[in-house]
Amino acid sequence: MKKDYAEIADTLIAALGGKENITRLFHCMTRLRFYVKDRTKINEKEILKVSGISGVNWHEDQFQVIAGNEVNEMYKALENKGVPTDDAPAAESQSSKSVVSKIIDSITGCMTPMIPALTAAGMIKVVLSLLTTFHLVTDTSSTYQVISMIGDVTFYFMPFLIAANAAKVFRVNQSLALFIAGVYLSPAFVSMVASDAAITLFGLPITKATYSYSVIPVILMVWITHYIELLVDRITPKMVKLILNPTLVILISAPIALIVVGPLGTIIGNGLAVAINFLSAKLGFIIVGILAATFPFIVMTGMHHALTPIGLNAIATGGTDSLIFVSQVCANIAQSGSSFAVAVKSKNENMKQLASAAGVSALMGITEPALYGVTLKLKRPVVAAAIAAGIGGIVGGLLHVSLYIAQNCIMAIPAFIGEKGMSNLLYGIIMIVVSFVASFVLTFIFGFEDAEPEQEEKKTESKEAEKTPQNNTKPLVEKIELCAPVSGTVKALSDVPDKTFAEKVLGDGAAIIPEEGKVYAPADGTVANIMDSKHGIMFVTDSGAEVLIHIGLDTVNLKGKYFKSYVSDGDKVKKGTLLVEFDLEAIKGEGYNLITPMVVTNISDYIKAVCMEKENTAINAGDKFLTVV
Repeated sequence: MKKDYAEIADTLIAALGGKENITRLFHCMTRLRFYVKDRTKINEKEILKVSGISGVNWHEDQFQVIAGNEVNEMYKALENKGVPTDDAPAAESQSSKSVVSKIIDSITGCMTPMIPALTAAGMIKVVLSLLTTFHLVTDTSSTYQVISMIGDVTFYFMPFLIAANAAKVFRVNQSLALFIAGVYLSPAFVSMVASDAAITLFGLPITKATYSYSVIPVILMVWITHYIELLVDRITPKMVKLILNPTLVILISAPIALIVVGPLGTIIGNGLAVAINFLSAKLGFIIVGILAATFPFIVMTGMHHALTPIGLNAIATGGTDSLIFVSQVCANIAQSGSSFAVAVKSKNENMKQLASAAGVSALMGITEPALYGVTLKLKRPVVAAAIAAGIGGIVGGLLHVSLYIAQNCIMAIPAFIGEKGMSNLLYGIIMIVVSFVASFVLTFIFGFEDAEPEQEEKKTESKEAEKTPQNNTKPLVEKIELCAPVSGTVKALSDVPDKTFAEKVLGDGAAIIPEEGKVYAPADGTVANIMDSKHGIMFVTDSGAEVLIHIGLDTVNLKGKYFKSYVSDGDKVKKGTLLVEFDLEAIKGEGYNLITPMVVTNISDYIKAVCMEKENTAINAGDKFLTVV
């Protein structure tokens, strides 16, 4: 049965204290990340009951909901419900955050959206390695060169990808952020770097450095550009802002990028690579085991995203030991082994299903369902997984396992193929098997408490619910009559070219194609909510019916243009009060369908909503339109 993500979004919004309590939402591969005004309004128990949610977690003032592989669908559903997403300003939520937390969130926002491109590029490199290993192509052939070029694109142009994401994180004009990345990667600048002549700008020296494959310089530069934009906007006259602002931003940013930030970022990046090599040289196999064992707890703090650019930078600067990614592989595989052990040993059917799914997910590098839904929840399995990851990491360190592309899951197996030949592939597989088997066995030895009180309580409640017949239909003393909110032509709800309305997902009712741009109250009641875009009105009648009036389809995209509101949230009004006025012709001219559904959203409290007029007949605002029975 297909999930109703719109319904899930409604449940989450309600459990988070309502839309007005959510200041910002963004997501990574597995988590919905919320910032809220009042955390006391959050009902965590209700959130954990939602199908697909495997756990929740607080990180400072960020509330994380672990949604696993369904995170994109849930995010889109929440976005469609009008929840403020990561493109919205977040001044309120950022003000109380620590510096470290802000840095981690910024790195997360810059790096996480790149994961699909990095995965694709990495797997293309794997394909290339396999083709040469099995002598299907030679490294001098045109085929090899073309495939190699395709695989290099993401890494070579990494500054562009980072700049596009950083522009959203730091609220910089995206075209200007990409412009700055272009300064670093310009073929003319690359040629100047390759030449013997010194590079200067008005006598100031420009360090010769290559910025393809780089991570840190462009993140730093886009962050600085945010403040340059604010400064420029403050000092330029209003009448010339359109021309002068972008020009000054680039003229100020580009020299800073080349003279100061670029070299500084290169130094930091090279320093990180030196630090990793130093740790590997001094601590050897021990550091791999330590990092692998502690990785689940690093994930809990969100710090694992900060390690991604460090690992990428190590690979980009020629490193092959891949300390960070080798440790991640051990940690993720161990979480999978522990989850599968729970699935085998548990007597609880719900836990068996959750642990099995989480085990598969962890094998593919997505460990949050396993960590939050299984191992951490049951306590002892997370200890078993951490010890097993440490053992796997030590084995990998002793065998000097190398990863040649960025991978953190079972898909790392082909990524072991590289300069060290097939022996590295064998050692990598041994490391993975040790991590998995050790975790599986240790989880069995350590054991866990199989049944949790909350689960038993749910079972009891379920049994009681089966015994007790329920009737949710609200008894009515009299019928509720709702008047037409606009004048026009009556249409059945099934005629609305929007499945949400046509399939009565939001409730029962009917629609009108308006002939006049005025919306009136359909009964005595209260304006519960009028959207910022003015196209949607949630109205509660004095008799208790909750009514949604939706002016047109997709008109939210107009962001209030052509709409004028005469009421505010919480206003009590009489039947026939003018609520909203809209420019009917102008909206039609923009290409929008103005069919206006009116639905009773709490129709489950009643039986049905009956339209009092035949389809395609004319109706005037104020005429009897719907009867709720």
